[in-house]
Amino acid sequence: MSLENKRWQQFFFTAIQISLAVLIFTACNNEESKTENIPSEPTLPAPLNLSYTVVNAYPHDTAAFTQGLEWYGEILLESTGLYGKSTLRQVEPMNGKSKKQINNEKDIFAEGITVMRDTVYQLSWENHLIFLYDAKTLKLLGTKNWNYQGWGITNDGNALIISDGSDKLYFVEPNSMQVKNILSVKDHIGPVNNLNELEMIEGYIYANRWQYEYILKIDPMNGNVVATIDLTDILRKNSKSDLSYLSQNNSTAQINGAVLNGIAYNAAKKTIFVTGKLWPEIFEIKLQ
Repeated sequence: MSLENKRWQQFFFTAIQISLAVLIFTACNNEESKTENIPSEPTLPAPLNLSYTVVNAYPHDTAAFTQGLEWYGEILLESTGLYGKSTLRQVEPMNGKSKKQINNEKDIFAEGITVMRDTVYQLSWENHLIFLYDAKTLKLLGTKNWNYQGWGITNDGNALIISDGSDKLYFVEPNSMQVKNILSVKDHIGPVNNLNELEMIEGYIYANRWQYEYILKIDPMNGNVVATIDLTDILRKNSKSDLSYLSQNNSTAQINGAVLNGIAYNAAKKTIFVTGKLWPEIFEIKLQ
């Protein structure tokens, strides 16, 4: 092969190498551009803190392990838990006494309640049953099967909304009990679990979070926590009762936890009733 042919061959291979290098460089730049152009997932803003004032304090049965609270007409409906002690009650709000009470079977651990079309839906914890009662008479109307644990329940007028202690809220058709939608609840940190007692208030879902001293305000459209109500020490600051029984060794309060739980909304007065398991008072609060 002549020297000239060798030079042309060298030139040809050099040109190919340069072209390949350019292609690789361009491809890498394009991939970097694509990566840079991918929008990052938006970060949720921290929930607002909703301040409140205590309007009234009413007596509450200190033996009531409150799992659900609901305002109905002129009375409070209350569901209480623990095996062998679970009940559904119609409570006179002014004195805390039961007008009517239904005792659940001893193997039932009752949980949250809601009223939909004059029917009370009462959850059970691990029994996979929902009890239906006439809201006026507390007559048992029947039961429904539920595949998950039962913690809290409310409704939006069409669907039951049920929590199971996770970060999920289940939207359920009340007749067939078919799950129509599952909402994942989250705040600026991430998923929010331990969702317990629920209450629908003016288009938002308010939720107790088990073992936390605040109430969450949740947007039902996307599951975002938009605000919280910090109720830390509301009992200690506003109760005139002797609270020493809540810390006695081997007491029901110490063993099972006398924590904040129970939300009921009085739409006529636009006030919220809150209490806790075995607490001596129910507090009527108004958001600022």
